[in-house]
Amino acid sequence: MKKTVTGSHSGTGWWLAQRITAVVIFFAGLALLAGFLQASPFDHASWQVAFSSMGIRMLVWLLVASLCLHAWIGLRDALMDYVKPILLRLALNVTFILVLAGCVIWITEILWSAHG
Repeated sequence: MKKTVTGSHSGTGWWLAQRITAVVIFFAGLALLAGFLQASPFDHASWQVAFSSMGIRMLVWLLVASLCLHAWIGLRDALMDYVKPILLRLALNVTFILVLAGCVIWITEILWSAHG
Protein backbone atom coordinates (compact mmCIF):
# COMPACT_ATOMS: atom_id res chain seq x y z
CA MET A 1 0.00 0.00 0.00
CA LYS A 2 1.45 3.33 -1.08
CA LYS A 3 0.71 6.36 1.09
CA THR A 4 0.28 9.71 -0.62
CA VAL A 5 2.62 12.34 0.70
CA THR A 6 0.67 15.46 1.68
CA GLY A 7 3.45 17.45 3.23
CA SER A 8 4.89 17.72 6.68
CA HIS A 9 2.55 18.61 9.54
CA SER A 10 -0.59 18.65 7.37
CA GLY A 11 -2.83 18.17 10.43
CA THR A 12 -1.06 20.59 12.74
CA GLY A 13 -3.14 23.58 11.69
CA TRP A 14 -6.43 21.78 12.36
CA TRP A 15 -5.09 20.46 15.68
CA LEU A 16 -4.14 24.01 16.70
CA ALA A 17 -7.48 25.41 15.50
CA GLN A 18 -9.34 22.89 17.64
CA ARG A 19 -7.29 23.84 20.71
CA ILE A 20 -7.87 27.55 20.08
CA THR A 21 -11.62 27.05 19.65
CA ALA A 22 -11.68 25.05 22.90
CA VAL A 23 -10.10 27.98 24.75
CA VAL A 24 -12.55 30.44 23.12
CA ILE A 25 -15.51 28.20 24.04
CA PHE A 26 -14.32 27.95 27.64
CA PHE A 27 -13.71 31.65 28.23
CA ALA A 28 -16.69 32.94 26.22
CA GLY A 29 -18.96 30.41 27.93
CA LEU A 30 -17.59 31.35 31.33
CA ALA A 31 -18.06 35.07 30.67
CA LEU A 32 -21.63 34.59 29.43
CA LEU A 33 -22.50 32.30 32.33
CA ALA A 34 -21.11 34.77 34.86
CA GLY A 35 -23.00 37.63 33.22
CA PHE A 36 -26.29 35.76 33.13
CA LEU A 37 -25.95 34.54 36.72
CA GLN A 38 -25.40 38.11 37.90
CA ALA A 39 -28.37 39.43 35.96
CA SER A 40 -31.70 39.29 37.65
CA PRO A 41 -34.53 38.81 37.21
CA PHE A 42 -34.63 36.28 34.38
CA ASP A 43 -37.46 37.82 32.39
CA HIS A 44 -37.97 38.85 28.80
CA ALA A 45 -37.10 42.49 29.44
CA SER A 46 -33.72 41.66 31.01
CA TRP A 47 -32.88 39.34 28.09
CA GLN A 48 -33.76 42.13 25.65
CA VAL A 49 -31.49 44.54 27.50
CA ALA A 50 -28.65 42.01 27.62
CA PHE A 51 -28.89 41.20 23.91
CA SER A 52 -29.17 44.85 22.90
CA SER A 53 -25.48 45.07 23.74
CA MET A 54 -23.21 44.56 20.72
CA GLY A 55 -20.62 42.98 23.02
CA ILE A 56 -23.01 40.26 24.19
CA ARG A 57 -24.19 39.54 20.65
CA MET A 58 -20.59 39.29 19.41
CA LEU A 59 -19.63 37.04 22.34
CA VAL A 60 -22.57 34.70 21.71
CA TRP A 61 -21.80 34.63 17.99
CA LEU A 62 -18.12 33.89 18.69
CA LEU A 63 -19.12 31.10 21.07
CA VAL A 64 -21.45 29.44 18.56
CA ALA A 65 -19.04 29.87 15.62
CA SER A 66 -16.17 28.42 17.68
CA LEU A 67 -18.35 25.55 18.84
CA CYS A 68 -19.34 24.72 15.26
CA LEU A 69 -15.74 24.86 13.99
CA HIS A 70 -14.57 22.77 16.96
CA ALA A 71 -17.30 20.20 16.26
CA TRP A 72 -16.50 20.06 12.56
CA ILE A 73 -12.80 19.43 13.18
CA GLY A 74 -13.67 16.59 15.57
CA LEU A 75 -16.22 15.11 13.16
CA ARG A 76 -13.77 15.42 10.27
CA ASP A 77 -11.10 13.54 12.21
CA ALA A 78 -13.56 10.84 13.26
CA LEU A 79 -14.77 10.43 9.68
CA MET A 80 -11.20 10.16 8.40
CA ASP A 81 -10.42 7.49 11.00
CA TYR A 82 -13.57 5.37 10.86
CA VAL A 83 -15.38 5.87 7.53
CA LYS A 84 -13.32 4.18 4.85
CA PRO A 85 -15.47 4.51 1.68
CA ILE A 86 -14.38 7.82 0.17
CA LEU A 87 -17.76 8.83 -1.27
CA LEU A 88 -19.59 8.14 2.00
CA ARG A 89 -16.96 10.06 3.94
CA LEU A 90 -17.23 12.97 1.50
CA ALA A 91 -21.04 12.98 1.67
CA LEU A 92 -21.01 12.93 5.48
CA ASN A 93 -18.37 15.65 5.62
CA VAL A 94 -20.34 17.92 3.27
CA THR A 95 -23.53 17.22 5.25
CA PHE A 96 -21.87 18.16 8.56
CA ILE A 97 -20.34 21.30 7.02
CA LEU A 98 -23.72 22.41 5.68
CA VAL A 99 -25.50 21.75 8.98
CA LEU A 100 -22.87 23.55 11.06
CA ALA A 101 -22.64 26.47 8.61
CA GLY A 102 -26.44 26.64 8.77
CA CYS A 103 -26.21 26.92 12.55
CA VAL A 104 -23.80 29.85 12.28
CA ILE A 105 -26.04 31.56 9.71
CA TRP A 106 -29.08 30.91 11.89
CA ILE A 107 -27.51 32.36 15.06
CA THR A 108 -26.38 35.38 13.02
CA GLU A 109 -29.96 35.91 11.85
CA ILE A 110 -31.31 35.49 15.40
CA LEU A 111 -28.80 37.86 16.98
CA TRP A 112 -29.16 40.66 14.44
CA SER A 113 -32.74 40.31 13.18
CA ALA A 114 -34.46 42.15 16.03
CA HIS A 115 -31.73 44.76 16.49
CA GLY A 116 -31.48 46.84 13.30
